[in-house]
Amino acid sequence: MNKNIIALMIACVFLLSACQTGDPDTKKTETVNKETETTSQLSNDYYSAIITDGAYQTSLNRGITLGLNSNVNFKAFETGLMDLSQGHFSTDSYFFQEGQYVDNATTSKWLGRVSEENPTGLNPEDNGKLEPDERNPIYLDSLLEQDYMVQKGDGFELGGISIGLAMNSVDYYTKKEYGSKYETKISQEELLAEGKKMADKIVQQLRETEGVGDIPIVIGIFEQSTEDNLAGGTYISEAVSENGSTSFQDWKSINQKKVIFPTSGEESNELSSFQNFKAEIEKFFPNLSGVTAEALYTDDQIVNMKISVSTQFYGESEIIAFTQHVSEKASSFLVPNVPIEITIDSINGTEAFLAREAGETKFYTHIFD
Repeated sequence: MNKNIIALMIACVFLLSACQTGDPDTKKTETVNKETETTSQLSNDYYSAIITDGAYQTSLNRGITLGLNSNVNFKAFETGLMDLSQGHFSTDSYFFQEGQYVDNATTSKWLGRVSEENPTGLNPEDNGKLEPDERNPIYLDSLLEQDYMVQKGDGFELGGISIGLAMNSVDYYTKKEYGSKYETKISQEELLAEGKKMADKIVQQLRETEGVGDIPIVIGIFEQSTEDNLAGGTYISEAVSENGSTSFQDWKSINQKKVIFPTSGEESNELSSFQNFKAEIEKFFPNLSGVTAEALYTDDQIVNMKISVSTQFYGESEIIAFTQHVSEKASSFLVPNVPIEITIDSINGTEAFLAREAGETKFYTHIFD
């Protein structure tokens, strides 16, 4: 793995990645007229980002997208949409910009219940019932927009949009203010059906938005995990509207799941190897607060693993020795040919970071001063 890229990742400077090639469709789009520039592209695996008047442009509905069940859900919602967009917008032709076409007011209306006062609401009307199995639940919890720009002359114009719909598998609510919390459970089939209906309504309104025109619009349905789930949710379906279409026809299922080791998951080589790794590093520091891993599976095959190690020690020499030990045991015990990230934390914050790409045998390590 390129060490400069890893260091940038550690500093939380990340750009989007994509892999499909092809010419972008940019009909009837709006050119950015302000002074614009782009960030340097780290590699073909990353997008350059648009900088307008010297500033990074945050999403117009940024504050509304922060209401998910957990931070892990929010991160999975955002980065998952980036990954999903890889199949539609090439890093060779597109530049990234956070959403600039769906504003706070529009998002608030879409996330609300449909009513006479809010005819564009995407969630069902309130039927007045309060029992979990009788009330109309809130299906759509959050919405995220990402824009993909193409260069035209000295400026940039919109070449594509990706929309993420964060759907509830459990709708949490109270029967009265400050009362006990209740749950309405929602099946995946039900949330998928509702999400697809919402997608058509959204694309119809987007097509009428000035500057959007007939560019490709990609939409992904995200099933967020429950409040007590340590893993974030996953995207379960996607579709694309092209050539000015106002509906989505060919939905593609996405078979992904996240498993937390060692607390969940069936017996597998991945779980066994993680348990051996965990046992080895706990011998080195028996007072570790916790060692857990999040494993991502696509079509029942593991595609990456993120390990978190929590410890209470502070000494620099201890941290260095422990990081070296973790690197050695990770190379010996963890499953091969899978990208793995390991973060070591203490009460002072992140102490060290280790990473290995698929096909590599040794871990890159960075110890924070």
